[in-house]
Amino acid sequence: MPIYVNQTEIDDNAVFTEMQYHSAENMEEARNAAAQALVVRELMQQEARRLGLLKGERVEEEHIDAALMQLVEEAVAVPEATTDVCRSYYDSNVDRFRTTDADGQVMPFGAVEDKIRDYLHTRSVREGIRSYILNLAENAKITGFDLAASL
Repeated sequence: MPIYVNQTEIDDNAVFTEMQYHSAENMEEARNAAAQALVVRELMQQEARRLGLLKGERVEEEHIDAALMQLVEEAVAVPEATTDVCRSYYDSNVDRFRTTDADGQVMPFGAVEDKIRDYLHTRSVREGIRSYILNLAENAKITGFDLAASL
């Protein structure tokens, strides 16, 4: 069954071709992952066109990728994880910061602060992108696939 993002069709052949890039335990999971990727990419391409980041019908793949990266960078604001935020995360999850040796002692905050900051940054980026995609989906007509349920 084809998927539509606004008036653009994503046919079964495109989904089957995309499936090779999504390892999964079964065909249904691979199909859903492939469909999700194609729907998200189409939503973002349509938004990039609307904003003038992509022009023309035929655009090389590298230009599409660059436009989508620019779109995400401009649309998704990621707050910086301050030392206080990192400390709060550390204090709330102190058991995660134990050594793996027999003693299992808690590592000092200074030894893990950078790792916490990286983790919080990555989590914020993922959540920001997810929220942005859901916002795009709310303003689009998507049929044949439930994007919100897949995210």
